[in-house]
Amino acid sequence: MASSPLKAFLRPSDEANMTLVEHLDELRSRIIKVALVFVVGAIFGWIFKAYVFDFLMAPAPETMDETLQFTSVTDPIFTDLKLALYTGLMITLPVLFYQAWAFVAPAVGEMGRLFTYTLITLASLLFVGGVAFGYYLVLPIALNFLIGWDPSRFSEIITAEAYLRFITRFLLAFGVAFEVPAATFVGAKMGLVNAEFMRKYRRHAIMVNAVIAAFITPADPFSMIMLAVPLVLLYEVSIFIAARVNPAVEETLQEALDDEGEELEDEYEEDYDRTGGR
Repeated sequence: MASSPLKAFLRPSDEANMTLVEHLDELRSRIIKVALVFVVGAIFGWIFKAYVFDFLMAPAPETMDETLQFTSVTDPIFTDLKLALYTGLMITLPVLFYQAWAFVAPAVGEMGRLFTYTLITLASLLFVGGVAFGYYLVLPIALNFLIGWDPSRFSEIITAEAYLRFITRFLLAFGVAFEVPAATFVGAKMGLVNAEFMRKYRRHAIMVNAVIAAFITPADPFSMIMLAVPLVLLYEVSIFIAARVNPAVEETLQEALDDEGEELEDEYEEDYDRTGGR
């Protein structure tokens, strides 16, 4: 019996020993699937562009009115097109995650459908969580700080293109930054990282997180701290995930410590017997 279109859409690559042409055909098929979802998402974004616009304007400070300026005749329509494309990208990301993993999964060994669905769900939820965190907690503070900087000397004339470019890149950056646990999940499953390695380089990771937060957020300390702190917490969560997903290293380390302890205990008993307890 022929498979349904949905099953064909979600089907991972089954052939581990495909030829180059077959690999390219598989890649083309998955790119087409992602592109179709993106087009549908962009059409959806175009239909509801006014709602998307209002949603992105909500975090702006009260000093800004409900409209944005434009300096070119074509700016309004191109801004709406960019909003539609941005909406399509947000809708497409879970499908992109799945199709990318389904393509590379056979090359790294059989991971199983449960692992694949768990990974895609985790990656999608983390991305949405990062975007929501940036939108509801960090963005209002950042906008108030930046737009309200020294109003006695500066008065804002903010164009739609500049404002929406800043907002969309800001939120996408938060979504990507929150993917650390999902990346750790994959790395631990493939044996590339483990909890002991991550604990060893914890201090280095904290410094890297601070640098990432400084680059992603605007030039104010509040936004930087509000991203750096969750990144550190996500790193600790990643250590926990690595220990659960790849426990073999932890067990080997514990066995080595136990063996070393037994050797020290045997040496102590031998010294005790040789010296007669002295």
